[in-house]
Amino acid sequence: MIRIILNTLKWIAISIGALVVCLLLFIGGLYIYYEYFYQEWYPARIERITDIRVPKFEVTEYVAGPRSFTGDYNDTYFIEFKTIPSDELFDEIDRKIAKGGTGWKRDGKKYSFSVIWGNGYSTPKGESEDADGIFDITMTRGEKEAIIHSGAW
Repeated sequence: MIRIILNTLKWIAISIGALVVCLLLFIGGLYIYYEYFYQEWYPARIERITDIRVPKFEVTEYVAGPRSFTGDYNDTYFIEFKTIPSDELFDEIDRKIAKGGTGWKRDGKKYSFSVIWGNGYSTPKGESEDADGIFDITMTRGEKEAIIHSGAW
């Protein structure tokens, strides 16, 4: 009788152990997916890279670009600002464009910022120096919508 109880307890312990290992692998997989494949662009990160203060926004559409076997990708985020970006924001960008070398460009009412890093290109403040990256944001003066392109190369 004691042998049956001990055998049962042994199999319960093995089952619980296997369940814990599976859960840890699942959680680890989610972490890896989040850290390495899902790039979240939030205002503080954009502000750090572009050196301008952007209004809060929400992603209205996300389009995942193709992934290569080396981990390269190029995703598109369609965003909508909570409020129309102020004229002061665009005036600040105009000053940065006039200064030059900031990554900002203007074409009529369209403003864009573009940067790549890695493979010899300098890394923006706060980004990982171990990873290659691409970031581009395009906004239009007087509109709430903007587009972000990001990826790795």
